This record gives sequence, C-alpha cells and structure tokens, in this order.
Amino acid sequence: MENLYELAQTVLQAGEAADPSEAASERFTSVKLYGAAARENEAAAESDSSYHLENESGTGDIAIYRVFPGIELVYNDMHMAYCNKHQQPAPHVMEINYCKEGRCECLFRKRQYCYMSAGDLSFCSLHENAHQSEFPTSHYHGITVTIDFPAVTEEMKKVLALLDVDLVRIKALSQADEFTIIRANPTIEHIFSELYKVPAAIRRGYIRVKVLELLLILTELDPAEDPARRTYFPAAQIETFKQLHAFLVEHFHEHYTIDELSERFQLSSTVMKKCFHSVYGDSVYAYMKKYRLQIAERLLRESTLPIGEIAAQVGYLNPNKFTSAFCTAYGVPPTAYRKKV
Repeated sequence: MENLYELAQTVLQAGEAADPSEAASERFTSVKLYGAAARENEAAAESDSSYHLENESGTGDIAIYRVFPGIELVYNDMHMAYCNKHQQPAPHVMEINYCKEGRCECLFRKRQYCYMSAGDLSFCSLHENAHQSEFPTSHYHGITVTIDFPAVTEEMKKVLALLDVDLVRIKALSQADEFTIIRANPTIEHIFSELYKVPAAIRRGYIRVKVLELLLILTELDPAEDPARRTYFPAAQIETFKQLHAFLVEHFHEHYTIDELSERFQLSSTVMKKCFHSVYGDSVYAYMKKYRLQIAERLLRESTLPIGEIAAQVGYLNPNKFTSAFCTAYGVPPTAYRKKV
C-alpha cells in the first residue's frame, strides 16, 4: 500500500500549485462562470485569487480557493442584477451552489425559470448546457463549488476513494437532470453556514474538510426524496412579473393594491401572489416596504433632506409611521442613523 501521508501531501501540493503566468481563466475553472464582468484584483488577502465584478447592473466580489486538484470553492458577494448573460457550456464541469442570502434566478434553454432562496443547494452539469443566472433583488451571497472532473488527479481520486467518496456517482448525479435544487435543510445548513464563521487562520483547512463532507453527502444523495426540489416557471410568465417589478420600483412612492395590479397586468390575484413570492422572496407589500426603506436609508446617508421630506418621497404620508418602520428595519430611528453614518 502506498504511504498515505505521502499521497495526501502530493494531493494537497498539487491542489495549491498554480502558474501565475497563466491567464486567470486558465488557472481557475470557476472564473469562466462569471464572464467579462470579472476583473482580477492585484492581491488576494487570504484566498488564492479574488475578483471584482462590475457592469451596468451593479457590482460584486468573489474570492476563489483552489481546494483540491480540479475542485474550487468561491465566495460570492453580489449586489448586481446579473454577472454573465452569455455563459458557455463547460465540458465535464459540475457546478454546485449554496444560497446564503438573497435570490438566484436560473434560466434554462431560454424557456424555464427556477429560483433559489436562502439555505437552498443546487447542482448541475455544464457539460452540454449552460444556464443564465440572475439575481432578482440585486442581492446575493453564496458559495459555489466547481468540480472539473478531468482535472481531478489520479492521486486525488485515490484519496477520495479511501474516504468513500464516489466521484463517478457524483458526476452521473449532476448529469441525470438539467438542474436540481435541494431545498434548505439542517444538513445543508451544517455544511455551508460554518464556512462564514471560521477564523481566517484555519479557513483553508476548514474549507477542505467541508468540501469533503459535501462530496460524501452527494455520494449518497437521492434528489427524488425531496418532492419540493424544483418549481419551474415558463419564460412568458416570468417576463410579465419582471414588467410588474419594473413598474413597482419605478412608482415606489405610490401604493397599489393586489386587485389594482392584477387588473393592470391581467393576472389573477392568486397567481400574482404565489409567483411574485417565488421570484422575489416576499409578498408585494413586504417587498415594496423593504425597497422604500432602502431608498430612505440611502437618502439619509447621501442627502441633507429633512426626515419628513424623505418619508414623503418614499411614500410615507405619516412621518411617525416612517420612523417606526425604519427603526424596526435598521434598529435605530432615522435621526440617529444619520448621525451614526
């Protein structure tokens, strides 16, 4: 039997190896997922590399860790509506995503939409199909793990086999369906939430432990056991809701009832409530309340407008109700918040 220590050392050194003269897209499989919006930072504080993303829809930041040969992990911090609308197929690559905060919209073959919310896990193969991801609320924090199967070395495969990880089954699992979502559950939470709490000094080792744990879970996973794993929406229906959303944010200072919106967009109130919540994660009322308060928070930081005028601009005719709502959302009254920032 091979010396297991030497085998592990070979695997870990291979995982950390990189040629800095190579282009970023060649050094990191994950970078290709983010498209032209990604610009590599000159120096990464803790990760193997970090990138700033920017386009007309907003900005984002990612930090990439080369975990093992062929396996990478990315921390995503997105404040943009999308980062790559032209993702290309990536032969023999599996993409695994965990949503910590916000919403992620996945469009497949230009005809079906599926949505991830906080705590959800998804995976798919990029071998033949690429998918387009957007962030409906322009807010998304999460983790991406990519497995480039041909890049997984023979030594790494031996280590995984010793740990009962079945890489062949995981690859077949990713290709069995176009896209699979596992809804939030304690197992997913246990694996990923701790990756946001671990001290920097042990983060790299901890990431390796958690990725191995994830691979073990995938080895034994049966997606059919989760009947709520997918809810698809047709593209035409989602287009209507995007028009509805655009109308609401354009007229954020006004208040519309569900009946008024249903009539305007020719939707039943039941369909409107269900689909809007699936896409944006809240009811129309709750979503617009948050949106108005976000506008107010920005005005408090960036302007000298009186509190009463800010309240009126975001649709609160009663300043006291505005103060109460703002205090609930941000922990302090508007006046105290302005002083703090």
